[in-house]
Order: sequence, then structure tokens, then C-alpha cells
Amino acid sequence: MIDPSVIRPEIALDDFLPIFVSSALVLVFGGVYVGIYTAVKVKLLKSWTMIIAYGFWILTAYCLYLMGSLMHVGSFTAKALVVAAVGLFLLPFAVYYMQNQVHEENEH
Repeated sequence: MIDPSVIRPEIALDDFLPIFVSSALVLVFGGVYVGIYTAVKVKLLKSWTMIIAYGFWILTAYCLYLMGSLMHVGSFTAKALVVAAVGLFLLPFAVYYMQNQVHEENEH
């Protein structure tokens, strides 16, 4: 018999697979977004492919929303998910900016 303290009653068992898949897709889509962004910045891809990267970010944000709604998160956790989505969007910009500044300062 399953210990009742292990089961979270607010998450239906039928929602476990969609929650698991959407949280896994957050990692996949977020990684593709950052990968395309990086490839465009180092000129491996053409600049128009940045639109595809933004599409993957939108998919990431949607999967975060879906995961949060299926888990019936509270208001604080919902705000944390929004901050995570915005942070994922801005992080590559910040990293590239810092890398570019260091490169310009140390250029011989």
C-alpha cells in the first residue's frame, strides 16, 4: 500500500505524464533556444534564424505555463515560473554582452 503522505492530492494521477513531459520539454526547448542564439551570435547561422530561436523560447514559456497550471501552483510559484521564463530569455543576452565586453577590453 502507498503511504498517504507521499501522494499529493492536488495533482491528479492522470496529469503526471503531461507534467513530466512538459517539464522535460522546458529543458529541451530552452536548450535549443540558447543553442540557436549562440550559433547566430558566433555567426554559424544567419541572423534570420533568431526568429526560430524566439519560437523555441515561446514553446518553453508555454510548457512552463502548462506545467504550472497542471500542478495547481500557488501565486508565489507562478510568479517564480514567470521570472524563470523571463530569465531564460534574457540570460543569453547577458552572457554574450559580458563575453563581448571582456573580449574588447583584452583585445591586443
